[in-house]
Amino acid sequence: MTLTDSQLEALRALKAAVGEGAIDKHGGVVSAGERLPFLADTWLRLMTLDPVEGAGPMRVGLTAAGVAAASPAGRKIDPRFLRTDNQPTPAPPGAE
Repeated sequence: MTLTDSQLEALRALKAAVGEGAIDKHGGVVSAGERLPFLADTWLRLMTLDPVEGAGPMRVGLTAAGVAAASPAGRKIDPRFLRTDNQPTPAPPGAE
């Protein structure tokens, strides 16, 4: 699923504010006592794309896909450079 920058920011804001919110009379979402600064169109498109679902009357919540999309991508680690012995790493030859 491809999301726009605004949609990703809306998901991150909703995740940061408990992951669920109520729809106000203007179509915006209020979560954790604050109105999230995104238009109603953004929330409607997110509901059709499936990262956000209805969580009761006039409520929205993140789905598992929404939580995954809002989470930062993991870092790739090369296992050759992992050290578990807590010893200082020697400098490579030629380094000063």
